[in-house]
Amino acid sequence: MSRKSGLGHEALLKRKAEENLESYRRKIHMNNKAQEKAAEQFRMRLKNKQDEMKLEGDLKRSQCACQQLDMQKNIQVPREVWYWLRPEEESEEEEEEEKDQDEDEYKSEDLSVLEKLQILTSYLREEHLYCIWCGTAYEDKEDLSSNCPGPTSADHD
Repeated sequence: MSRKSGLGHEALLKRKAEENLESYRRKIHMNNKAQEKAAEQFRMRLKNKQDEMKLEGDLKRSQCACQQLDMQKNIQVPREVWYWLRPEEESEEEEEEEKDQDEDEYKSEDLSVLEKLQILTSYLREEHLYCIWCGTAYEDKEDLSSNCPGPTSADHD
């Protein structure tokens, strides 16, 4: 068998091979882009999860400090139910009282962890002159404002 072909046949084969190669390169490029995007999304989800866990830890520390400082001032009931850590076991009677109390005020479930942390941090700074990130109770408002970098975790980095 002879491998003879008409005029332009080789050019056609070459063009088809180049098109196939270009198509393959586009597929590889698209796959790489998709993998980069998936990796970036994974990193963002991981960072968001870490940020959320840090906020929850800061809130818990703030609630603990609030309860301790309130008790030192003989405050027996927190200003808001969520200002203090919840005891593991509460009686049904206490839960009913909290539900009645909550009906008048905004629900703690309506607030994000960040909002709760901001509100509680503000309360600790105003009522107890205490900064959760410095871990310090200050003498007065002037002492707090001059020695504490600010009311947020980012201010303390």
